[in-house]
Amino acid sequence: MHSIVTNMLKSQKNITFLEVNSSYSHTMLSYGYLRAFTEKMSPAWKWEHICATANDVPEKILSNLATLSPDVICGTLYLFNHEYSLNLLKRYKKENQRTRIFLGGPEFLGDNKKFLRRNPEISAVLRGDETSFHLILANIASPSEWKDVPGACFILDEKYHDGGFAKFAGDLDGIPSPYEKGYFSTDRPFCQIETSRGCSGRCSFCTSALSEGTRCFSLGRIKCEIECLHDAGIRDIRIVDRTFNEDKPRAKALLGLFREYCDTRFHLEINPALVDDELMGQLSMFKQGKLHIEAGIQTFCTRSLNAIRRFGSSAKMASGLKRLVSLENAQIHTDLIAGLPLQKYHDVLADVRKLIVLNPHEIQLENLKILPGTPICSNPPRGLVWNPLPPYEVLKTAQMKRSELLRTKNLSRMLDSFLNYGKLKNLFRFGYRKDREFIVKFLEYLERNSDPEQKEHLDRRLLLIKEYADKNDPLLSELTVFFWLACGFSAHRFNMETEKINPWTEADKTREKTIYSSADSIPPSRIIKGLFSFNAGALWLDANAKIARKKLIYRFYSAHGNRMLSITRTD
Repeated sequence: MHSIVTNMLKSQKNITFLEVNSSYSHTMLSYGYLRAFTEKMSPAWKWEHICATANDVPEKILSNLATLSPDVICGTLYLFNHEYSLNLLKRYKKENQRTRIFLGGPEFLGDNKKFLRRNPEISAVLRGDETSFHLILANIASPSEWKDVPGACFILDEKYHDGGFAKFAGDLDGIPSPYEKGYFSTDRPFCQIETSRGCSGRCSFCTSALSEGTRCFSLGRIKCEIECLHDAGIRDIRIVDRTFNEDKPRAKALLGLFREYCDTRFHLEINPALVDDELMGQLSMFKQGKLHIEAGIQTFCTRSLNAIRRFGSSAKMASGLKRLVSLENAQIHTDLIAGLPLQKYHDVLADVRKLIVLNPHEIQLENLKILPGTPICSNPPRGLVWNPLPPYEVLKTAQMKRSELLRTKNLSRMLDSFLNYGKLKNLFRFGYRKDREFIVKFLEYLERNSDPEQKEHLDRRLLLIKEYADKNDPLLSELTVFFWLACGFSAHRFNMETEKINPWTEADKTREKTIYSSADSIPPSRIIKGLFSFNAGALWLDANAKIARKKLIYRFYSAHGNRMLSITRTD
């Protein structure tokens, strides 16, 4: 009996799913869905899983693969892991010719003939969803049988075969749930979940433009999957639907379901042009900090919106975003794209200026990427030039020069380092309030005086603003000193003295007005007294506060390690 079991184990073929993420915190949905569906159809195969990042040493992953000695390796390729994964797999294949390699993902939504001819180590790629892979496994030794497999693209006898798209034809609930089977990571900061697939939008740069509308999982299925995640201790869930509020009644029902998990934070992608009173009412019911909303703006430029076939007017987007930002219980993240058709550099600047005024928590600006298989890739507008290799960024357009697109990347880094960084946000916004050309002038200053590609430490970023303001705006310069002290940095930098710590008396508490107090109960180790010519503390809290020109003394109470404990004001 023992020998029979041993022989069965030896004969059992095994699959290793190689998952290469952009960072440790991320995971892929594809592993769980592919495994769950394939196991249902081909239960004889044994699965292994290697989870890595594109920063890992390749030799470590190669060693793990060698230990597992898989008959089949499969993986999902994105623009961020394409080169790393492919190089690693080619190295492994060189020493393990018997192993077959199959790839899928958004990198293969277009024409795959050139890829397969350049990379003969890859047995086939699959275009579409998880539903065809089991058909490949059923005929693993007979590639000629793959011709009828939906989505399978491969080369046989020098001839390229293209199987179109694989797409589950039935109700989405018929796809086995990876969450119920436990095929998800419990040691990461968050988990992703699908509540629908596809999108009714037709944005020409988006892979969802290839879908035929939107299909949804049932509310019962979604509740069961959230319950699985919650039972596993997951308290941060990202809903990966392209437009969460596309179907308003369904969005309302889902939000009601999410609120049942009051200890869990949900991340949603919302189209601000579709925001209405009912949605706002539903969103406002969440507890503080339990909502993170991503609002896809892309651009407010009407001619570009029309060119990319994006629905919704810029006026409606701005109005909806203004309402979302007014939510006190949610974090609002916004996305902008540079290099869109008919978009000019001054349009990008106008988009950024508009968002600074609307004041979301984050503004992310990225250059357009021409993804394989998207309509804009298949039928590019005249003058559009892009890198044919990942990450497929636009190099120039008929309206934007290469130098302008390089500058938008520097603009993106500036926004991320200064505006999106909580401790500097109001300082940056105050600079813009004082001078509408601040973003242009400060960007030019950074390009001359720092390395735009290197993210400076916080103290260096403050000093860069101070050096700029010394030459351009005395009020901004003085406010930068306040921010410097509020961050707990040395007072000696600006010739301020640190006072000796004395216990507070009731009289001190009466004279001083506390404008900030942390939850820390530790005693302060130093007090810095600063004299300012205006209400710097109010502007530290709110960049739009009214400027009052009067002398005020602020005291900064901090502990070792730059920990700010409280800030008080004396008139």
